[in-house]
Amino acid sequence: MLSAVSLIAIALAVFLSALIRLLQIMQLRQRVHAGLTGVRELAELSGITEPKDLQDVFGPPGLDRVWSHITLKFIEQKRRMPGYFLSDHRLHWACLALMPLCLVIQHWSTELLLMIALLIQAGAWLSATRLPK
Repeated sequence: MLSAVSLIAIALAVFLSALIRLLQIMQLRQRVHAGLTGVRELAELSGITEPKDLQDVFGPPGLDRVWSHITLKFIEQKRRMPGYFLSDHRLHWACLALMPLCLVIQHWSTELLLMIALLIQAGAWLSATRLPK
């Protein structure tokens, strides 16, 4: 079992990471709804990291290098595994809700869930390093 200090530190790290990811997801979704879907938005929401693959899946961009015809539903249909780590808001909301649970209920199962949430957040940040600039 984890000590109280390490439990609080891990729970706080997972909470902050999930909060940052949720804020980024909301910003990306707003840009898609506004019709300003660029390479960054498509790559982060779909998990497709290669620009050539993006063009193969979503078609060529417009003259201003923006896919204005792409909807959020279509992006979610084409999502790959890194896209789930990067932009699945349900996954990050679950990680966010886990912090108070772990601090109130100290049991080996909640600690296991906290470790899984930590791996999910680490996977999201690792996937983000492969995104095109």
